[in-house]
Amino acid sequence: MPEVHSLLGERVNIASALIKQVLVLQDFDTWSSVRKDYLPAEYHTVFSTIDKHYDKYHSLPTFEDLKFEVRDTATLEKLYAIQSVDVDVDAFMLLQYLKNEYTQKEILDSLEDYIDNSVAFEDAEESVSHLHQIVLDVEKKVDLEMPQESMQRIPLFENDEEIGKYLPLGLNTEYDHEIQFSPRDLVLLGGRRGAGKSLTCANIAHNVFESGRSAMYFTIEMDSRSILQRVCSIATGIPFSRLRTKNLSVLEWEAVAGWWANRYKAGQERFVEYKEHRDFEKFHHSLSTTTELLPDRQLDVIYDPGLTLAKIKAELDKKVKALNVGVILVDYINQVKRSAIPSRSGQYDWTEQIEVSKALKSMAQEYECTVVSPYQTDASGEARFAKGILDAADAAYALETYDQEDACMTFNCVKMRSAAMRSFTSQMNWETMKIGPESAMTPQEKEGSTYKTGEEIDDVI
Repeated sequence: MPEVHSLLGERVNIASALIKQVLVLQDFDTWSSVRKDYLPAEYHTVFSTIDKHYDKYHSLPTFEDLKFEVRDTATLEKLYAIQSVDVDVDAFMLLQYLKNEYTQKEILDSLEDYIDNSVAFEDAEESVSHLHQIVLDVEKKVDLEMPQESMQRIPLFENDEEIGKYLPLGLNTEYDHEIQFSPRDLVLLGGRRGAGKSLTCANIAHNVFESGRSAMYFTIEMDSRSILQRVCSIATGIPFSRLRTKNLSVLEWEAVAGWWANRYKAGQERFVEYKEHRDFEKFHHSLSTTTELLPDRQLDVIYDPGLTLAKIKAELDKKVKALNVGVILVDYINQVKRSAIPSRSGQYDWTEQIEVSKALKSMAQEYECTVVSPYQTDASGEARFAKGILDAADAAYALETYDQEDACMTFNCVKMRSAAMRSFTSQMNWETMKIGPESAMTPQEKEGSTYKTGEEIDDVI
């Protein structure tokens, strides 16, 4: 920004020019994006005075207002100096200069501290993770999003491309007709241990993959192979217990090979070859060495027992746009660490988990991709450790399972930001792990239906 340098010179003058432009033009839009730390330290009392005035009167002060309100001599002199500055530069441009300079300083200071204290003692993975954490920390200190469009120009409706990114869960056809989720939504799935949280994520991943888009699946407790086996069972209808042990018939092996081939560019050519030799290991080796995965339709599983927000963000930076990602699954929110640095209060501190939830919501907005994450509930159905986990969510469901012979699962809606709070029950095949898409009756509803039928018979008699 050479024109700013030539006009104003040093950073202090730029800060003076920014404040003068904001006050003279009553430019609240620009002021709302100013952070105290963007300004040199000697301007912090001026910033606090302006901010205090706005909080009290809901309007920006004039110079005369501030002169009346300020008591200490140093701040008053600073105000006179600011008022005397000659400036003819857009306030937003001045703000960008100060923000850019502050960001660069924070990065350099963080890198210097890292080099002095950590670099000699870390392995390659720790070093990369530390650098990702530096990026995450700096992003928290700086507003990177551009201001929203003005009320004069903002369109009332999203365009067709944006609407096309809306996500149906694919767990219940009737429900999907009414409710789909924005690519900026955070959807949480609550359940006790063993209630089917990961299983639900696998179903959503399968549904998105079948729709022609990619699913990014971050897993903490189950490794990548376990996730892929679950999705394969859901897709092929082969019982998971037999698929995992490779106890398959000829037709079932063919179904598995066909599903596996759909992940690769030249998969169908290799699949034709497979049907001639019927050797799955040979088939897989041929696929993995002669062709590539589809560039925009993948089941991308990232397994990391020590998953942090920085690791999630690093993967999203590399892959979301390249892979045409339709959903980001994080299994699960209670296990994600805010930082690789241990928290004083422990991973299950309520503030830690609320911050993780807020971060996942921010990622949904930043990458314009729906984020789905399970969370643990207690015996009463409430979120364990921190009820505030749900604050950032746009929708949340508490999973309810029954006896295996009931063959159904209920998703009780406990929060819905942009639609009616509707729950649904879907058919559940516990052998293949497939949920829906057909609706089902709960055991209680079945009993009620039987009871009413009995009454009707009595009436006839």
